[in-house]
Amino acid sequence: MKPVLKNLRTTLLACTSLLAATLYSSATLAQTTAPATIPSSFLGTYNLTYSSAQAGSPLTNGTAVSVVIGPGGALCLAGINLSNPVLHNGNPHEATWSYAAADIAISVSSLVNGFNEINVSKASTIGTSSSKFYGQLSGSKVSTSTTGCSATPAPTTPDPAKVQQLFDLAQQKLAQYFSPTGASATQVNGDYTYRFYSATNVYLAISKGEIYVMGGQFGNQPVKQGPLEAILSELAKMPVTIPEVPSGNSTLVITGRVGTNGFNVDIGAITIDNLPMPASGDIDDVRKAVEDQYKNSGITGTIAVTLISSSSSKIVFNIKFNGAITQSGFTLTQNYDITYTYTKK
Repeated sequence: MKPVLKNLRTTLLACTSLLAATLYSSATLAQTTAPATIPSSFLGTYNLTYSSAQAGSPLTNGTAVSVVIGPGGALCLAGINLSNPVLHNGNPHEATWSYAAADIAISVSSLVNGFNEINVSKASTIGTSSSKFYGQLSGSKVSTSTTGCSATPAPTTPDPAKVQQLFDLAQQKLAQYFSPTGASATQVNGDYTYRFYSATNVYLAISKGEIYVMGGQFGNQPVKQGPLEAILSELAKMPVTIPEVPSGNSTLVITGRVGTNGFNVDIGAITIDNLPMPASGDIDDVRKAVEDQYKNSGITGTIAVTLISSSSSKIVFNIKFNGAITQSGFTLTQNYDITYTYTKK
């Protein structure tokens, strides 16, 4: 049993290192949003022309587009109905709608000075240092008609019994991602019903009958997994093959700094209780496990795992990383300098 327990312990050590690493995403790319109120003077139909097209743009220069801004925060174009516009980072001039299926953001300005233009950009980069601008729609309002464009109706509430079954099966069959320990209560945010699993920094959610995961090794944007019924069927057939990670008698405190594209932040102290106590001889295994975890997450760069101190009651080691990850067509530089302190109870 000792080799098995050691493998599980090493995997856990690697996972806790990634826990701090993934926190950089929400910390350094964090942004504030607030619901946007669209002035009544904006409601109507607009005939616009696309220009300033950049690489990756969904449209070419000169494309004519009819856009309708409807009541209740609705925006309609190209047969797509969008709703729930937001203001990013306190900017009162632009209301932004997101079309998640194509990772497109539509930003109308200026809410303060009157209609001027619509900017098109990559939704997942809005408010970040790597914001990706695609192009611009300009023109004028041709009528006050908003026929056929209204706020998207509220989605049908999912069957509570099936939602509960989803979380129960996921926590039973895929505990390495959705550990019951530290799982949040079921919560609702907009169209999403979800739980957050703090042990792995992962979200499991359902929206409009589709299942999504986000966080940890799944990245910073919701990743669609499939329809609820199909996922439930697969989970029901899946055998339980992942053993529980053994509990231990130590407390881990993670501290340090993480950054992306030159912007660094302190992550604060993250405390995880009841972990197996590592030994100094585990550091080489930890280094290998961390390298494998980063490789599997698509992160490339230089990793250094250093033992700072070791005693019968405390072990301290540090992980430094400099590298990059490419997501959704753009590259983020990353650097971590994180210290792990295990203290025996």
